[in-house]
Amino acid sequence: MTPDSLLIGIGSALIGAAGLWNRDWLLTETPKGRFVVEMAGAGRARVMISLFFLFLMGAGILLAGGWLQPIRW
Repeated sequence: MTPDSLLIGIGSALIGAAGLWNRDWLLTETPKGRFVVEMAGAGRARVMISLFFLFLMGAGILLAGGWLQPIRW
């Protein structure tokens, strides 16, 4: 595991956690959030954004833990 993947993994997990924490604000106060609510409905938009941020957190944790390897060119 490289220090870069550790840093990116922890950063991604923190961004995912912050997104989950501010989920309702993101859906009501940002133009893209309002667009998602308009297209999918309020309940489905909450589920979609929650799954997105949970996926981001999971990928960050896996990357920081060394279980997910980045693509090496």
